[in-house]
Amino acid sequence: MRFMGETIRDYNIIVPGDRIMIGLSGGKDSLILSLALATLRKRSPVKFDLSSCLVNQTGGEMDISEIQTFMDILGIPLFYLEHPTYSIMEKRAERSPCSLCANLRRGILAWQAQQKGANVLALGHHKDDAVETVLLNLFYGGRFKCYQPNMVMSRTGIKVVRPLVNIEERRIALEATRLELPVANSCCPYSDKSKRNSAKKILGEIEKEIPEIKSNIIHALKNILKDDVW
Repeated sequence: MRFMGETIRDYNIIVPGDRIMIGLSGGKDSLILSLALATLRKRSPVKFDLSSCLVNQTGGEMDISEIQTFMDILGIPLFYLEHPTYSIMEKRAERSPCSLCANLRRGILAWQAQQKGANVLALGHHKDDAVETVLLNLFYGGRFKCYQPNMVMSRTGIKVVRPLVNIEERRIALEATRLELPVANSCCPYSDKSKRNSAKKILGEIEKEIPEIKSNIIHALKNILKDDVW
């Protein structure tokens, strides 16, 4: 809660009257995000509304009963959509399926936010996600860049926020286990062979030699000086 609160303050992520839709996957990150935002809603003097949307991208059946119960306990309305994302990626034989998947999902969630009257889309990206994205852009795109903790989608006008971006994945995993959250298993057919998974392994090896590597990369994102650019 402290790390999330600092991120919300530093990047002006929540303002009075925001209607926030949480992009729910059923994984540990989005469940922790839902719980943290529900807790903040009770404590914060800043008033905001919460809802959530779960997009089933497999094209098959998905049991969401435990997740539905969890969101009911939190008092967060849950909307459920089905989209054949994986079959689309298979037909297109994308070289970078993760990027296509993320873009499709974000577009679907932004559209649903508009339909339900939300002006903010909250995603569960954590510190490891951000650092891995930097490495991917550096290795494959030749650019040192990452998504913003607070940004506005040009097509929809929906604000996209990432309140967990300063929290390491291991902390989220430990907390989700401690609280026995109803975490759904990943059904992504590309998880073991994606470029992101390779970046995660490389990051793990670097971290053995440089334990503070994640914090250093995040610091670099916030401190790119004009004189450092060729």
